[in-house]
Amino acid sequence: MEEIPYSGIREIFSECNRLERMGEDIVHLEIGRPDFDTPSPIKQAAVDAIEEGHVHYTSNYGIRPLREQIAAKFESDNGITYSPDDEVIVTAGASEAVFISMMAMVDPGAEVLIPDPCWTYAPSVRAAGGTPVRYPLDPENDFQPDIEALESQISDDTALLILNSPQNPTGSVIDDDHLRAIRDLVVENDIYVLSDEIYEKIIYDESEHRSPASLTGMYDRTITINGVSKAYSMTGWRVGYIGAPKELADVLLRMRQYTTTCAPSISQHAALRALQGDLYEPLVEAFSDRRTLVCERMDDIPGMTAPEPEGAIYAYPTVPDVGMDGREFAWSLLQDAGVALVPGDVFGSNSDRIRIAYSNSLDRIDTAFDRIEEWVETRQRSEIEGDL
Repeated sequence: MEEIPYSGIREIFSECNRLERMGEDIVHLEIGRPDFDTPSPIKQAAVDAIEEGHVHYTSNYGIRPLREQIAAKFESDNGITYSPDDEVIVTAGASEAVFISMMAMVDPGAEVLIPDPCWTYAPSVRAAGGTPVRYPLDPENDFQPDIEALESQISDDTALLILNSPQNPTGSVIDDDHLRAIRDLVVENDIYVLSDEIYEKIIYDESEHRSPASLTGMYDRTITINGVSKAYSMTGWRVGYIGAPKELADVLLRMRQYTTTCAPSISQHAALRALQGDLYEPLVEAFSDRRTLVCERMDDIPGMTAPEPEGAIYAYPTVPDVGMDGREFAWSLLQDAGVALVPGDVFGSNSDRIRIAYSNSLDRIDTAFDRIEEWVETRQRSEIEGDL
């Protein structure tokens, strides 16, 4: 457990709670949690499930209607064919899907390639006894994977490669050329792939998401993970899902039997309703407006630059010109100005960056940037006058 740190994101969140208990007004731009209510038809499906008595354990795979809906979604949206019988597994959130994949697929001493930066995959790798090895995403190329650097990180001990697109924390979407180059590498080196696609529906402009498992040579070696938390504002319902060929799904199912047994039965019925329509579209439209505002406001702050996010709900800019790294900046801004961000070193080696989650209203985003601008101007003025 000494190898597994507390979540850096939750560390910030806990400090926010402490400050709020003291009466401070905090603008939350740190948690990747949509602030919208779950759409009413989804909530009603859960109420109906309760009234109809769907309150018991389900199959380890999940309820049959939901698995059929997920299989249909994979077929229509991603061009991947998974059998609802034994190639689709419903999990207690995408986080559990990631964890059981690590525990089932990573032998002690094996290496797992993870993006730099990325969400917190490394602790799950370490829990399985593996070694996380980071491959860089290139900020000069919209945070696309650096293929040459990735190739240099492959060794005889490499067992698994993690992809996340649309990506947390950068908002990047892997383009077809880079995805095909990655395909060539993993096929040549016989590496399995875990594709985390939880932000698939939250995508902007002309960007297009493609599932790695749909590419030639990738189906048999890819575990595809998705869920309803982000696009449908269902983070508390805890429903994710896995699509994988039977050979891999059998291994994953055995591991999940000894974790949560099944996703919450009532939540599974709610997720079924979510996947039966386009209820996510108004949420994505709102996120698009927020992304536009964040990019406009960042342009007004000296030193704060980032590629325009193509998907997800995050921007990943450099720290403004105040003589601080990302960690000092994030903590000082929270204490002095009441704006919560996450330092870049939580996600990897980017100590000069911060993550902004535009999971708050337009008004609150404006308030946050007003405070950031004022704080940065005060800091810069003090440096000029010799007060710092």
